[in-house]
Amino acid sequence: MIGRKINLSEQIKITIMDKNGKNTAELCHHKKRTLLHTLREGGLVLPSLCNGLGKCGRCLVRFRGYEPFPSQADRTAIAPDKLRDGYRLACTARPVKDCTVETFFSQERKLEVVTASYVSDVQSSADSREMSGKKHGEESRFFAGKENRLYIGKEGSGSVVKAAAAVDIGTTTIAIQMIETKTGHILDTYTCFNPQRSYGADVISRIQADAGGNGEVLQRLVREALAAGIGQMKERADIRIPYQMEYMVVSANTAMGHLFMGYPAESLGKYPFTPVNIKTVSLDFLQVPAVLVPGISAFVGGDIVSGLYACGLCCREMGGTWLFLDLGTNAEMVMGNGNRVVCTAAAAGPAFEGRGRDGATGPERIAAIAALLEKGIADSTGLLAEPYFETGIAVETGEGGTETAGEKVWISQEDIRNIQMAKAAVRTGIHFLMEHLGVKEYDEIEKVYVAGGFGFYLDKRAAAITGLIPFELEEKIETVGNTSLAGARLLGKEMLAACDSKRKTANLEVMEKLEEFADRAEVFQLAEEQGFEKIYVDYLNFGK
Repeated sequence: MIGRKINLSEQIKITIMDKNGKNTAELCHHKKRTLLHTLREGGLVLPSLCNGLGKCGRCLVRFRGYEPFPSQADRTAIAPDKLRDGYRLACTARPVKDCTVETFFSQERKLEVVTASYVSDVQSSADSREMSGKKHGEESRFFAGKENRLYIGKEGSGSVVKAAAAVDIGTTTIAIQMIETKTGHILDTYTCFNPQRSYGADVISRIQADAGGNGEVLQRLVREALAAGIGQMKERADIRIPYQMEYMVVSANTAMGHLFMGYPAESLGKYPFTPVNIKTVSLDFLQVPAVLVPGISAFVGGDIVSGLYACGLCCREMGGTWLFLDLGTNAEMVMGNGNRVVCTAAAAGPAFEGRGRDGATGPERIAAIAALLEKGIADSTGLLAEPYFETGIAVETGEGGTETAGEKVWISQEDIRNIQMAKAAVRTGIHFLMEHLGVKEYDEIEKVYVAGGFGFYLDKRAAAITGLIPFELEEKIETVGNTSLAGARLLGKEMLAACDSKRKTANLEVMEKLEEFADRAEVFQLAEEQGFEKIYVDYLNFGK
């Protein structure tokens, strides 16, 4: 039998070297493919926030000889002296000879992953107890036993911890917390970047990657990241899987949930944006029963439902009007008054979440722009004064009301425009939420919850100065941190508290209530609202 011929002349060997000069891998590379493609196939995850379009500059590598001819993207992103030194973007480089490539993945500035939550009126007082490390009315002590297992309670009691895992799968980051099931105390925390970001920084890039035939890879990447995180936590605390970790609650936006489950995500990226499934999903993961929190729509997912649950807003039948904002690459907005709940979402782009090329976070950029507005260096239209219009300006992050002084954020005219567009999207969303719910004045809104990593670091005064949040609501803002993870913790604790010890299965009644809440929520597409464009343009100016 004559097999299919392989043209070996099209194959070359690439040796991967780390920053310390150590060879870490050898990969077979096809000359017609990009280096990024080969690195992905080899299981090497690197930042490619633009999904290989040559725009973000994050997949920088250095060829130690036989570097390919620089592409236009290389010439745009890399200085001439660096180009001469062999630096290239992996997403455009097509090496044709055996070569050694130096990678710089570990040199990327670390992104702080917010796992804390500060919610004052959650459904139970578990969060405040967790933050303090104490039970209600008694002190709780963690200590290592003779076999280095983790125990809780009085030393010598010999009680083994029964644990549940709370998981937040974000577009940018993943957070896992192991909780003691009786009290909800946090035993351990693990955070990492979402490795899927090698296929793009935002949800749309991931959906496109899935549609392009990479669905299985995307599912494998996120599941391997969760397995690695739980494995590390197991080593640290010796929580036996599956015998001691009894349950897992996974909270994620709709797209990340689809990729985690292996559902086709293509329908989420095109009208009418129909999810394959947004109901509660029960599954086994790492031999442990797990549940995926239900969502509301394609763009208001289980992470928002989990966050609303953490804030005690899902089952509230009485009370005043509240506003819940989770601001990231996709800004989810929910407003309710006890009788009705309405929600929408808007694309905020990279302005809020993650870091720019100078390493500045979204809240730092908001604070810096607030300082420029106060000093008159930028006007309400977002125009920088001369001579800063062309060059930009460095602003200390301690200005504009932030808590950290000394570090400088570089603000360009492009940065300001990006913030303006994101800010206008959020304010337009708030405008139509109020309209749908019949709220006439800001005074009718009793509390504003700002969730997520962006909200955790957001300075209230800077948010009001820029007009991201109306001045009238400044004193009503409560930054509540990672409510998606907090909700997963509470759900894990409460579901197992109702567990039937004979059947060893968690009570799903609370999930049924969340599904009822999600079904009751009213969703509208922001861009389809009458007068959307005019309202959006009106809110582009700062201070409005």
